[in-house]
Amino acid sequence: MDYQQDAAQAQEIARLVFPLMTRLQIPVNPLNYALWYEYQLGRSEELVAELGRIESGDIAYDPEQAKDLFLRYVAIPGVEALEKIETEVRRLLADIVQIVIDAGLDLTKYSAVLKSCSSRLKSADDIRDIRKVVSTLLSDTRNMSDSNRHVAGALRERAAEIDTLRAELDRVRKEAVRDPLTGLSNRRAFDERLADSLDQTLQELKRICLLMIDVDHFKDINDRHGHQIGDRILQYIASVLTKNFKGKDLVARYGGDEFAVIMENAPSAGVYNIAETVRRLIDESSLKRTDTGEPLGDVTVSIGYECARPGDTPEKLLDRADRALYQAKLGGRNRVLPNKG
Repeated sequence: MDYQQDAAQAQEIARLVFPLMTRLQIPVNPLNYALWYEYQLGRSEELVAELGRIESGDIAYDPEQAKDLFLRYVAIPGVEALEKIETEVRRLLADIVQIVIDAGLDLTKYSAVLKSCSSRLKSADDIRDIRKVVSTLLSDTRNMSDSNRHVAGALRERAAEIDTLRAELDRVRKEAVRDPLTGLSNRRAFDERLADSLDQTLQELKRICLLMIDVDHFKDINDRHGHQIGDRILQYIASVLTKNFKGKDLVARYGGDEFAVIMENAPSAGVYNIAETVRRLIDESSLKRTDTGEPLGDVTVSIGYECARPGDTPEKLLDRADRALYQAKLGGRNRVLPNKG
């Protein structure tokens, strides 16, 4: 997030944040302060909605949820690397323009591409936008190198540098969309993929199904064994999901003890069968503490799923899958249910 408030504005926000956190009995640490500072700024409707539920008393403050919200809405993984890449792209744009000028070539079309890249770079606000600019720049620079032999060497050097930047962007992007605890895709990656998948569904006649998976009684597990054991259980469940969903399926940690899977082109029976296999494997696991050998007791998950319908938005599909998950938990947990609405 970008913070450009002056001292007076920052003090005014702090004047609102500290009493609010005190009233809600939320520990005043840097992570929580950043969250509630963003809440007062109101720049993210999703974060405002999430924290608004805490302020209204609908849900209690939870430190694990706070950490997830911070990573999702406040932290920007790889921000220094992104700033460096953006600076390098600007330098390369300037270099290429100078090569064109020095060559005395009439390259109206290519000049338009460069101006477009420069303009798009100014308005780019995430990794995907910068990556699109870099890809366009690389493609057109290579094309120009092929058609203008006397400047080919210089342009090829710049194309090689752009290719290196693209590889660095890919590395930063992977870090930005990975959940550090489980190694799965994170909420940001999930949101992007779900939106992209639904956009492509009608064009490519894809079938998209969404599974929501929740660990049963996870708070009790944390209270009984501690958060470190809770983390190990989340990692185990992530490994079971990874082994059973393959190909283009996206497995993500949705937040806290909840996971989500986006499946493509799977028949309804296939969705149920894989979900039931995952549920059974976790139910039949005999997990123990590595330090004492003490059994951890029953570890189970509830799973709800739904497939996309024509005209679906991510919000609509998520709502129906969530309802199926709610019914699975209401019906006794440790079960798989499709949405019946």
